[in-house]
Amino acid sequence: MDNRRENPRAHVTIAAELEADGDTLSGETRDLSAGGVSVLLEQSLAEGLILELALILTEDGIEQADEEPFCTKAAVMWAAPTDDGHTMVGLRFKDTAPQQLQRLQRFLRALSAVA
Repeated sequence: MDNRRENPRAHVTIAAELEADGDTLSGETRDLSAGGVSVLLEQSLAEGLILELALILTEDGIEQADEEPFCTKAAVMWAAPTDDGHTMVGLRFKDTAPQQLQRLQRFLRALSAVA
């Protein structure tokens, strides 16, 4: 199977908060790129759903006090149950503000420098 991803993925676990249909859901990432993220949740989401996403960008597990979360809209591209009863969802970023994208790219560069 070909990897059709435009952006390389970094395997990273950070806190994620999603707002969908008036509900706030908490989860954690499994991998992250400049174009999207996979998030482990306790509940499922419908494919095609557009939601608000906030990622707490941390380095070495430490949240930077002066950094705001990375915030953007995202579309649910897929959702799959896990063996432990959770759901893994694949999200594609939508309409990300340029300054947010720059912050994310800076974070991803810092991750790759450590790896």
